[in-house]
Amino acid sequence: MHLETLLYMLLQSDETRPPPGPVPNFEALGQEAKKAAVGNEWIKIPATTIFVGMDDLKNDNGSARYLGWDNEKPMRKQNVPAFEAQARPLTNEDFARYMHATNQDSLPASWTQRTSSGGGDAKAEKESCGSPNAYYLNGHSEPLGQAYLDGKFVRTVYGPVPLRHALAWPVFASHDELAGCANWMNGRIPTAEEVLSIYHHVDVAKKKEAEKVQARLAGVNGHLSNDGVEESPPSGPANGFSSVRPCLIRDVLFLNLEKANVGFRYCHPTPVTQLGNKLCGRGELGGVWEWTSSRLEKHDGFEPMAEYPGYTADFFDGKHNM
Repeated sequence: MHLETLLYMLLQSDETRPPPGPVPNFEALGQEAKKAAVGNEWIKIPATTIFVGMDDLKNDNGSARYLGWDNEKPMRKQNVPAFEAQARPLTNEDFARYMHATNQDSLPASWTQRTSSGGGDAKAEKESCGSPNAYYLNGHSEPLGQAYLDGKFVRTVYGPVPLRHALAWPVFASHDELAGCANWMNGRIPTAEEVLSIYHHVDVAKKKEAEKVQARLAGVNGHLSNDGVEESPPSGPANGFSSVRPCLIRDVLFLNLEKANVGFRYCHPTPVTQLGNKLCGRGELGGVWEWTSSRLEKHDGFEPMAEYPGYTADFFDGKHNM
């Protein structure tokens, strides 16, 4: 977390040196993303009950003990009503359209601007992009004009990347900037509980799909049980665990991020526009943190850490969002 925070700061400096190795071909990557892009669909998230946080196990039983910060404790239950959410995060293109349509001049901190090297009539380009939000069609609108894109770049550790090559990346911006964009798109930033509900919905869907795949594999391979009568899939426990075993805390706290853009895997954001027809879960946001509309506030059962009492409590000021 602190490394990522430091990276956000380094990106805003022109003196940051790139990592060793070849520089990615951002133009080619941008073209690939453009070909793979699909519309950003609205998906219904059913009402659900989620469990937030964890209980601090007051013991020293080795692997059964996990560190939790004070804002993560204790575990509490939240009932989340049904709502709709778009499948993927907001992108640089989404934000560029919002800025263009609303005549915004102030760029997000993750962008930079240089003197335009291209010509063209800016007024004509403005008119060619149509009217504001009523015109925006979730990835099926007309391309942004060259005059608007020219001279705008997205900051990376490899140096500024032309915005036209990074339109499919998730946008790095402040909460208020993204809230304005979401409002322009006739939406809003979800609450923290809604974001967790989205993650839960995706996790459940992935689990069901994995079970279907496992059942098909079992049907192909065959299993002998019940005195030689073949069953598919097998009715007994799999992998040595009972199907009714209680959920272990590690199953809730840890996530397989093998394919996610974390841990300096790419050192730049990755496209998300190809994910518009499926709901994105944890680790599928292209390498960005996700804002919520929920303020950081004291919750029931909150107790400051004895070792670091100001870790969270210092920010209960109504000015910080999760």
